[in-house]
Amino acid sequence: MSERLVDAAYENDDALDLRQPRHVEKNDSDLRERHVGEFSKDQIRKHVRLARDTVFGAFDTGRAENVKYPDSRFDELQALMAMGGCGTPTGQSRMENFFGKDYTPHGDTHLRTVNKFSRDAIQAGFTQSIENLLSVANDIQILQRPVTAAIDITTWDYHADDGLPSEVNGTKDPGRRAYKFATLSLVGKSMPVILAYAPVVESSAWDENPSHHYHQTVRTLVKRAQEFVNIDLVLADRGFESLDVYQTLDNLGVDYLLPKIEHSSELEVAERMEQEGEEVAVERTEVEVKRGSHESRLLYVPGNDGETQTFITNRSIAPEDAEAWVEHYANRWCIENEYRAIKQEFLARTSSTEHELRVYYFVFGILMYNVWRLADVLLKATVTREMTDYTPAISAGELADWLAIHLQDEPD
Repeated sequence: MSERLVDAAYENDDALDLRQPRHVEKNDSDLRERHVGEFSKDQIRKHVRLARDTVFGAFDTGRAENVKYPDSRFDELQALMAMGGCGTPTGQSRMENFFGKDYTPHGDTHLRTVNKFSRDAIQAGFTQSIENLLSVANDIQILQRPVTAAIDITTWDYHADDGLPSEVNGTKDPGRRAYKFATLSLVGKSMPVILAYAPVVESSAWDENPSHHYHQTVRTLVKRAQEFVNIDLVLADRGFESLDVYQTLDNLGVDYLLPKIEHSSELEVAERMEQEGEEVAVERTEVEVKRGSHESRLLYVPGNDGETQTFITNRSIAPEDAEAWVEHYANRWCIENEYRAIKQEFLARTSSTEHELRVYYFVFGILMYNVWRLADVLLKATVTREMTDYTPAISAGELADWLAIHLQDEPD
């Protein structure tokens, strides 16, 4: 069956109509040219299946055992929707083209099923998926200390103008509305995967929501991630600048490194440094809020443009070590690539205003991303256990093809 599907996929480019570019050539995948070692079609199939089976299957609808379609069937349909960037009608049509009508749930049945997931059920399924993923990752020893994590917030545009749901937020662009999600990702030396998420609901002109407290979101993300790994360093951008965020991270027992918005006091230091010909400076400062206090350091280092940049950290850093410590911040950019991959490659389309459904779609996009990164690491582990380069050996598009072609259970 699987070989027939492979042949059908490449003989009929419209069978899935996935996002472009998309093709895993039978004999000449470009990943063989980009990375040491050759990965055969059998190797790719094996490790994509392992990654898929490791991450998916954790969501339990609680339906009776004698239902027509198992829960895994809805994972398959959601995956086809995610990889095609489409909604349920088109996803159903694509699944029928490949696997037949008897195999494929109706789009309405799919929506009714996934709409049953509560916020807690989605979180429980995600947690189980991460536990499964890290169990496999630990077996091949690719989580390297120190563990660095990055936190950020991304948007998912909402296009309707009337009757805005209270969970929809405003953005920096006037007139643009979006759902928002915060995530925590492993970056640096460890396998780049997303360990935690949290929906973000802010106060907007059209609702009565309370103001969003960034430190509460940070606490939620870090505490969830700490259930799986010991985090050494947390990175975040200027959007998270607040004394409450700094203190929250210090209370959680992690080091932090964030760039600072340069207020008058930081600008005065930078001006003094220029006058005295200093390139690097470190100043002690105290963070004091209701939740506690701690000593931190302001690091003044030269940026790429030659201008002085200011960072804050709770690590005790000497001036001669400041530039090396700030270099860790470059790892944060990995999270931007993650968001781009999720939204361009792995996010299904919906016009629903149901927040739980939106959360489920976004979480499923995260899991698709994690499948991609786990499959990539498993492939590379066939060549070496010393992971020094996390540039993907298999593209997101290639992964989507393999998942789409091998969604059905195959004989071992």
